Amino acid sequence: MLRPGSRPRLRLLWVSRSVVVLALGTTQTLAWASSYYLEAIVADPVSRELGISATAVFAAFSAALLLPAALDPAVGRIIDRRGGQGVLCLSNLVFAASSGLLAIAHGPVLLTVAWLVLGAGMALGLYDSAFATLAGLYGRDARDAITAVTLIAGFASTVGWPLSAFLDNTVGWRGACLAWTGLHMMVGLPLNRFLVPPAPSPSARGRRGSGYGRGCSTAGRDGTAGVRVRRDLGGQHRDGRAPAATAAGCGCERVGHHRRGCPGGAGAGGRASDRVRPDAPGGMVHESGVRAH
Repeated sequence: MLRPGSRPRLRLLWVSRSVVVLALGTTQTLAWASSYYLEAIVADPVSRELGISATAVFAAFSAALLLPAALDPAVGRIIDRRGGQGVLCLSNLVFAASSGLLAIAHGPVLLTVAWLVLGAGMALGLYDSAFATLAGLYGRDARDAITAVTLIAGFASTVGWPLSAFLDNTVGWRGACLAWTGLHMMVGLPLNRFLVPPAPSPSARGRRGSGYGRGCSTAGRDGTAGVRVRRDLGGQHRDGRAPAATAAGCGCERVGHHRRGCPGGAGAGGRASDRVRPDAPGGMVHESGVRAH
């Protein structure tokens, strides 16, 4: 059973993850609505006011869509090394800059520059970066969070198109672009900065990577008699090594929604190795270097 004192801590972690998901879902909705879906609303009024064809407007935007494909590998490497918080915050600044440039565009050159800056923002701040950030924070447990963020951001067109159309009809397309600039600075940037956690340290990532399910997974580097544990988590095997004394008192191994005691605890003065193979799916094989008498 869980110790009574551990329940509030586990609940706090759950609330924290929910807040992260809500924050990323909101910022992803904002990012999609102000980038991919904005062009559909402002293309016609932009072409009329600037005296260029709608085809040229769409062509410049299409060129901007090539930038994410070119920049995504570099952005992914940055997120792998440093986490996604900084990248997502930078995306809000780039999105705001692109909308601001679009609002002051008076010719095809600045219009094209604005679209290209928007493409850079899309490389930094759309699903790829958000999902990589969640994977870096939560490992294999990120799948539910990714699904939730996708569901929230799926309303980007539902929110973005009507809002951009309303702003275009009330304050014009330039005012609409400035409104999206303000939303990125006043909503998106604070959410990514203060509610998305920074990347865990390399040591924490290492512990998390080998500790799904937790239990007897601490590395034993002191040369003591060891216990080797192989976990079966969703068909993937993970190996960890722990001192025998640690394994003997490690408590239990969490598998799915059940908690299972660590079998075959070892103690000083033990003898031959033993092996325990639970029949239940998701169990674990335990091989001990020593066995208690």
